[in-house]
Parts: sequence; C-alpha cells; structure tokens
Amino acid sequence: MGAEPWVDHQQAIWNVLPLHPRPEVLESITGYITRLAEANGLQSINELGALVGGMTFSSLKRNPDYPTVVYPGLAHRTGHSEDGWLDMTFFHLIHYFGASMNSYALHRFLAGSIATHLRYCPVCLAERTPAYYSLLWRFLLLPGCSEHGVRFLGKSGHCGSPMPIFRPIPHLTRCPLCRGDLRTCKPSRLGSDEGEPTEQRTHDLSMLLTPGHWPLWEEQAKLIGRRFQVLRKLRDLWIPEVAQRLGRETSIIRDIDYVNRFRQASLKDYMQYAALLGYSFYEIFDEQSLQDLAEPVGEEYVLGLVETAIRQCRARGKAVLPGRIGDLVGTTGSRLKQYPRVKKLLDSYEAQRKQEAVQLDSLREEGLVKQIEDTLRRLEACGEPIILQHVCDLVGLSYSWIVKKSPRIRGLFREYQKNRASRGLPPRLDEEAKVQGVQTAINMLVSQGEAVTLRRIRQIVRLTQKQLRHSPRIKALLAPYTGKWQEEAS
Repeated sequence: MGAEPWVDHQQAIWNVLPLHPRPEVLESITGYITRLAEANGLQSINELGALVGGMTFSSLKRNPDYPTVVYPGLAHRTGHSEDGWLDMTFFHLIHYFGASMNSYALHRFLAGSIATHLRYCPVCLAERTPAYYSLLWRFLLLPGCSEHGVRFLGKSGHCGSPMPIFRPIPHLTRCPLCRGDLRTCKPSRLGSDEGEPTEQRTHDLSMLLTPGHWPLWEEQAKLIGRRFQVLRKLRDLWIPEVAQRLGRETSIIRDIDYVNRFRQASLKDYMQYAALLGYSFYEIFDEQSLQDLAEPVGEEYVLGLVETAIRQCRARGKAVLPGRIGDLVGTTGSRLKQYPRVKKLLDSYEAQRKQEAVQLDSLREEGLVKQIEDTLRRLEACGEPIILQHVCDLVGLSYSWIVKKSPRIRGLFREYQKNRASRGLPPRLDEEAKVQGVQTAINMLVSQGEAVTLRRIRQIVRLTQKQLRHSPRIKALLAPYTGKWQEEAS
C-alpha cells in the first residue's frame, strides 16, 4: 500500500494567498488579477490559475472584464467575496440597463463602447499606490482622465505598440514588448472644450459601474424605456425624429423606449439618445423618477398622456389614429381603449375623421364633374370625336373607376349617351380606315420609342376599347403587343 503525502488543507500555505490586497474602487478584474499575481511573485497568470484550482482564465482572455463567470477559487484564496469580484466587471452596468448576461447579447450591447486594447492614464499609474487599472479606461466615450486632464494613451509611450488588456506575464506598469515603464509615458492634455463633458461622463459611468437598486432585469429595461419616453416627450420629439437625428434605425429607438423581444439597442445607442435629450445618466436613473414610473397608472394619468399625444399629432398635421397615439404613449391602440374615457375620446376623433373623409370625397366628386363637363365642351367646340374613355384619360382617371366610384358622373355619362344624336358626331369610320389609323398609331409609337399599349392606341385613333377589340384585323395588328398592353388596359 503506497504512502500518500499528508496535507492539512485547512492550514496549507496556499489556502489563502500570502498577499491579497483589497481591490480599489472601480478597479478592473483583469488589472486586479495581474496585480495579485505580481504581488505574490508569480511568473505568469497561469501559475495563479493553478494555485486557485486549475483556472485558465480563458473567458477573461477572450472577453476582458465581462461578468461571464464567477471565480469561487479566487474568492476562497483571497478572502474577497464573489460579489466583490463581480464589482470589478461590467456586471452592475449591465443590470442598470436590464440587459441580458448572455455572452452574445453582452457583445452586442457593449459593441462600439469599449476598447479592445489597453487604454491608460500614465499619471494615474504613477501617482496611485498601489497602481491599478480602472474600468473607466475601457470606455471609448471617455477621451481621457478627468482627474488629471490628460488623454488616455492607447499604445506604449515607448515603442508605440498596442497592448493587450489581459497579458500572460503579470507586469502591470510595463509594456510587454519593450519593457518600458508606462508610468513615465507623456500624455497630451485634453482640449479646453473636453474637460466638462469628460467629467460628466466619468461621473455617469462611475455610477453605472457601482452597485445600485433595481427590480428584475426585464422590468428594469422597461422602466428605463418609460423614463426615456417621458424625457423625449418633454423635448417634443417623435421616435422617427430621434432616429433621424442620431442616424440610427427607428427600430433601435423603439427598442430603447418599448423594449423589443429581441434587443437591438447598444450602450452606445443609450448614450447618444441621452445626449440628444440633454440629460445625464444620473438624471435618467433618478431614483424618485423611476419609482414614480414603476407605480401602477390610473385612467386619469393615461388620459393625460393621450391628450398630450393628440396635441402633438395635430401640431404636426398628422391624423389622430389610435395606433399612432398608442405608439406615442408606449402601448397599443386597443389597450388604450380599455379605459372608457380614453376610448370615448379616441372614438370621437375617428368619427370626425370619417366625416371629414366623406366631405372630402364630395368635394373631389364636384371637382371631377366640373372637369369632365369642361372637357366635353372643349372637345365638342373643336369638332373632335368624343370617346368617353378618352375623356376619362384626359382627367387622369380610368373609365371603370369613375363610373364605379361616382354616381353623379355615371349619371352624366348616361345622359350624354342618350343625347349622342344631338352632339353632331362625325360619321362612323369604315373598317379600312380604322385599320389604317391603328397601323399609323403603332408606327408612330414605335418610332418615338413609346410602349405600344391599348390605351395609347385608343387615345390616338379616338376609338373605343370595344371597337378595337372586336375588329379581327385590328386584333391581328395588336397581337405582337398583347402581352404588353393587357395589364394596362382600362
């Protein structure tokens, strides 16, 4: 029987790392792991992984500072809680927006907002004891350090090489390629117009990266969406107007306001939207404002929202439609009508719109009648043959549509046909004359590069559709073009 080495696991030297400094405020998890390995004299990050249970840190290498995994081995060996380790990631920021922790969703949400290589403030590294990497440095929204008024460096100030965020060799303040000391690099100053915005954004991001109070994720996203709706309406903006100003799709802004099933909006979209509205994230995430929005709303409140939306529609010359009002309020037209007073208000606008539509149709019919009567008188005065289908062409509508939609014009045509004998129409053309006329019309259209259609032939030769279709010789002439004009025949 082989002898096994005796180990007292409770008293083993690596049960807790000899040096396990407390994480600094807003310190990044990748920076802390590097600092932890370096403080304990380890030669590589993999050595630290072996000591805490065989970790490879593969997820952190792929997605630095993402809250994709929990490290119980690290929590045990350092004496820092798992919650404390999550504080060093983007975990709280994700919660503030109610975004998903799914890896694909995280990539989409953070796309365009965070740097893929190390950005750093050499003054911070030089002045801080101990030196550490800040999560704030990851955000491209920040051009530099608000505390020191200098730009972040994105490369080594010695050799000009970009540096990975999480490196296998734990040297926090040295370039992994040239070994130059990052604390001695010289950054440029922020512009005079960049200081205040950088300070405000630093303040906002610091809040988003620290623990806060929030409901469940989906509810949080909807709550923030309602907050954006309220602020957008205060600016008297519609979703398409916001989308146009930001150069984004309407669906992105709608996702922020109403939270689509499949999320599209990114952190960058939220930031740009907030900037357009002129509010900081501190103001948007105001606790009292969010609590007020979280409370159940009554009919009086909904009625007020609907009345505001109606005023916005009328100010822009838009029809007051239930669906459009629902979009502005943040729900559907059918749900709005569940409130009796709201339903009564919307129904009154629908009835008014239908009445105006009927009046508009009457006015349009009156204008068409006058236009047709004028056209008939003009053709008679010129001595031209009068074909009712041609008259309809001249007013820009088809004969079939006019006689179907307008009883007055239909009666006018009937009256005209009864009195054809007194209209002084020219004698009927014989078959030969009609064939020659059609052939001439075809030749003219072809020579001018126009499509040979039944309507154009009819307009040129002043024959009815029936006359064209019932002549065998004319049908033969038109046969090569039948496929082209059949769809356009009136």
